[in-house]
Amino acid sequence: MADKKNTPSKGVVIAIGVIIGLIIFYFILMAIFPDLFQNLNTGEAQPVTN
Repeated sequence: MADKKNTPSKGVVIAIGVIIGLIIFYFILMAIFPDLFQNLNTGEAQPVTN
């Protein structure tokens, strides 16, 4: 008889798998399209022009 007391639910396993998949997908995009993420706004302070 299998003891299932300490096993997480299916939703938790799927959510962790999706997060890991998205992180891997992000690094693949970074490798293929490095210029894609260079022009993103980082929220750094910019000088004010009048």
